[in-house]
Amino acid sequence: MIRLAVIERVRQETDIVELIGSYVSLKKAGRHYRGLCPFHAERSPSFYVSPERQAYHCFGCGAGGTAISFVMAFEKLDFPEAVRFLAKRLGIKVDEETNGGRNQPLYDTCEKAARFYEQMLGKSTEAQRYIEKRGLGKATIQRFRIGYAPCGNSLRGNLQKLGLNEQLLVNVGLVIRRDEGLIDYFRDRIMFPIFSISGKVIGFGGRVLDDSEPKYLNSPDTPIFHKGENLYGIFQAKAYIRDRVPILVEGNFDLLSLVNHGFNNCLAPLGTALTQEQANLIRRYNRQVILCYDGDEAGLKACRRSIAVLLRVGVDPQIVILPSGEDPDSFVQKAGREGFLSRLSEGMDFVQFVIRGRSLSSVAERRRVINELSELVGLIADGVSRELYAEQIAKIFNVRAQLILNGSAVPQRGGTRTGLPATELVLAERLLGAAVRDQKLASIAKRFYLSEAIDNGMLKGIAHLVERYCEVDSYTPSLLIDVADDEVIRGKITQWLFTEDVLPSAEEFREQLCRFRARWLQRQIELAYQQGEIERAEILSQEKDRILRDNKTVVEKGGDRNGQERCAG
Repeated sequence: MIRLAVIERVRQETDIVELIGSYVSLKKAGRHYRGLCPFHAERSPSFYVSPERQAYHCFGCGAGGTAISFVMAFEKLDFPEAVRFLAKRLGIKVDEETNGGRNQPLYDTCEKAARFYEQMLGKSTEAQRYIEKRGLGKATIQRFRIGYAPCGNSLRGNLQKLGLNEQLLVNVGLVIRRDEGLIDYFRDRIMFPIFSISGKVIGFGGRVLDDSEPKYLNSPDTPIFHKGENLYGIFQAKAYIRDRVPILVEGNFDLLSLVNHGFNNCLAPLGTALTQEQANLIRRYNRQVILCYDGDEAGLKACRRSIAVLLRVGVDPQIVILPSGEDPDSFVQKAGREGFLSRLSEGMDFVQFVIRGRSLSSVAERRRVINELSELVGLIADGVSRELYAEQIAKIFNVRAQLILNGSAVPQRGGTRTGLPATELVLAERLLGAAVRDQKLASIAKRFYLSEAIDNGMLKGIAHLVERYCEVDSYTPSLLIDVADDEVIRGKITQWLFTEDVLPSAEEFREQLCRFRARWLQRQIELAYQQGEIERAEILSQEKDRILRDNKTVVEKGGDRNGQERCAG
């Protein structure tokens, strides 16, 4: 881990114009420098670099960031690698933290356990026979460090020999307490080590050698492992998915079989429905993903859920549908690499996926489909993509695209649209843009829980960053850009840096936030009543009344600080 002082020194001493000018021909254009964007093909320059703000932004493709994020994007490096790259340029010695902190013993324990399971695979004829039956090659087995957990308490029974600590085994979930005492969590299972992005073993998955239940078992959550925040195969795939669209499959053997056939750009969730954290992890490397789930009804439903999660964080999904009864593992085993490539070429976007197999002969069914597609389009943060999809849907159904963009579909009985109205979304973006650029306004936004009232995935992510870092002494937009792990978020923050809008005063900003939150509360109140949550609706009504009352008091008093605090609750 690179010391924070080194990162801050690299950030301050790097001249972004000189750095980017070594890659791109730049010419002075007023206060900025301008050139052709290195991230997309263009004939007229729309790529600007600001020496004043130490940031770059392309008004064509939306790319933007600081010197560190430029190196990450252009050289295809992780954050620590980019810092080392710039430090070497500057002649700065990179001091590394010599250990992984208080969690290092947990990492060491997982690493020793992984080695043990690898050794046990080599000693089990039955486990090797199972792996051979699944068709995995030696290179794939070694690359993913596949192992075997024997029957009984073999891991715990080899504590001293392996140099393991019993309590640490409990802490990483490899040993659990039962009525009969401490026992191994994984027994008689093929073992799949789960790696962090940096390559550390942080947990395990295990599969039985027969069809008994539970078929798959993952490590419980620990201080170093949270299955909803990690993806199987991310460490092995990260060098590939920057340039190739990642393929998301459901199971470990689905992934391993595809890798075995030369598809190195594969990822899998860890036995759960795709989470927003996992989708954001994909987004760090690529803005597109191919969903290739099982061909049964459960797989199609899981695919539909994943589409919404991915759109919400700004990832555009393509869907590959396998024949009924097939999964990626079985399909590639039968069809081979060429057969799977052919199936990939038949991928469809989410509009085609939703419409597929639906009867559109009746007005009622057409409206239901438009409803569903309108909801999905409303999740897309990128304005260009949102409009293009709306136009595609409008053409299919012979309706106006604006109806789709406005969420024209009438809510189904018992439900309601909970997204921000278009005018409120514009205001939320303006408020957040001001908070990003000014630390005092950021602190006010935090007191008003701005992130709670925003349901747009990208803007909510920025709001969380603002609230997390607004009290830090070194708070700047550049800090937010560098700590963001999402390319679109970095681009959006940089876009705000290049605007010349006059920031509101603290009093104006507070009053706008008061009214914004009050309107959000009113929508929540209406939703609570519709869902029969009367007590919750009354509590929200009291909060709304208090906010409006306190806001009126603050305005009359001229915006005193105590009034600001009362209004923020």
